Amino acid sequence: MRKVVIEKVANEIAEWGHRGLIDSELLAQLQERYSVDITMGSVLLRWLGFFAVVLLAMSVLGLIGMSMGKAAQYLGPFILGALAAGLWIKGTQMASDPLQRFPTSGAVLVTFALFTAFSTLITAYGVFGGDEWRYAVPVLMMLTAAMAFFTAYRYGLRWPLILAVLLAFHALGNMHAYGGHGRYFMGIQDERLTLLIAVISIAFGMWHEKHLERDLNRREVGFGQVYIVFGLVYANLSMWFLTIPRGDYPIVSAFAAIAIAQIILGGRFHDGRFTGFGIVFLAINIYTRMFESFWNEMSKGTFFLMCGVIAMVVGALLEYRARMLKQEGTA
Repeated sequence: MRKVVIEKVANEIAEWGHRGLIDSELLAQLQERYSVDITMGSVLLRWLGFFAVVLLAMSVLGLIGMSMGKAAQYLGPFILGALAAGLWIKGTQMASDPLQRFPTSGAVLVTFALFTAFSTLITAYGVFGGDEWRYAVPVLMMLTAAMAFFTAYRYGLRWPLILAVLLAFHALGNMHAYGGHGRYFMGIQDERLTLLIAVISIAFGMWHEKHLERDLNRREVGFGQVYIVFGLVYANLSMWFLTIPRGDYPIVSAFAAIAIAQIILGGRFHDGRFTGFGIVFLAINIYTRMFESFWNEMSKGTFFLMCGVIAMVVGALLEYRARMLKQEGTA
């Protein structure tokens, strides 16, 4: 059984046990049968793969800088393109190995190949006289995202899908920059458009899980979660950015209502993704409003004391509600 299928089954078994649909004895038997490898070696391998992609991407940036020099100005794009093609071919061969001997290494090479392809397009545009970067970069991002989507669905790889979704969102108007001294900045040019795209991503992810992933032997198992998680991230960020600085009452109330709706939806469908994002961004909304209203008007000790008391009261109410629901379920 494929590893992604085992992970999916293990998550479902844990959910059944959490909801009380199976007893503890059956839960233990199923967990032993469908155990997921969480050894230190497997975790280390995943993180090594992640850092490999990062370091390889940094090396490509160095090649871009070298290719901009006069000596190798016109050779740079062709060198990067050949490197991207070679890595993509080798990575897809490793990732699609029937014996699954190189699942992580193959995914790393494929993702790096796609990043290199994007770098190739950027370099070629600059080398051959392009100067409308504001319009060119989003188009090149979407072209790379299309290649990543194709690769992800053709070979059943989630890492290229994550890259594709990120590129698609950023091509639609998200900006980020390094401000120096360890500071990073992120902005959204059109929060309402990004919010709309994020909602579409969430809806598509839910449809994906319900219809395309019902067969656990499909290679696309887990793809829906990527769409849902990134949709939730950008939807909530868009709403948050719309309330900064000092958003109007209607938009602040809408942000709170959307966060509460996520909590309710997550509880209704027993989906921790919606519940988690709802709780986090409801807390962010409350903290932001408190910061805007009280940070400069009261002492810092009083401010944090008030935040702590509110958090304790909310936690106590949630625990009381959980006990009531548990008693109702056992009655």
